[in-house]
Amino acid sequence: MYDTVEQAKQDVMWGVRTMVEKGYALGTAGNISARVQDKEMFVITPSSRSYATLKKEDLCLLDMEGNIVEGKYKPSVEAVMHRYIFEMRPEVKAIVHSHSKYGTLVSSIKGVIKLPIIDVESISYLGGEVPVAPFAPAGSLELAENVKGTIGTSAGVLMENHGTIGVGISMENAMIASDNIERTSEQYLILLASGKEKKEIPESYIETVKKISLRNRNIEG
Repeated sequence: MYDTVEQAKQDVMWGVRTMVEKGYALGTAGNISARVQDKEMFVITPSSRSYATLKKEDLCLLDMEGNIVEGKYKPSVEAVMHRYIFEMRPEVKAIVHSHSKYGTLVSSIKGVIKLPIIDVESISYLGGEVPVAPFAPAGSLELAENVKGTIGTSAGVLMENHGTIGVGISMENAMIASDNIERTSEQYLILLASGKEKKEIPESYIETVKKISLRNRNIEG
């Protein structure tokens, strides 16, 4: 799918439109990127440009050293974070970082270091519990390193008091991961509000589905 820069740009624009439609982004919050297949490059959204009016020609093309190859605007301040994920996770072809409502709220609850497994979809689509990366200023090298050191093999990660990241072998899969993080976050918040304890899924089932999830996400288990 990602055989040209043009295709990567089209995928990022699909991600942008979808993120806006789902209400995961307001104004210029969040960022989206796509790896260019067979090239050491990736396309990413620019900094401080409204997603409601963003055009394909506004996107930025960077190499894996962080150099700007193409683009009339500055790339997202989180470009290093995206680059680190691409370098660490070669199977990842797309990254969606949003400030979605429920995921951001969960990341801001004191004492929560991971989004727990609520139902079977948490395991299938996300690979299980979603970790929370420690806080660091937006756009900082520290934040990029915190995310890199936290995400592991998960299909996503939460950033403390900041937002969420979904990754995938395609832009659609990265968005599905983001959807599941948001859905699971909403469920978790309702569970906390109820004051009840969640029922635990048998560990043997969790481990079996985790292995399937790894295969489906092109990760060697």
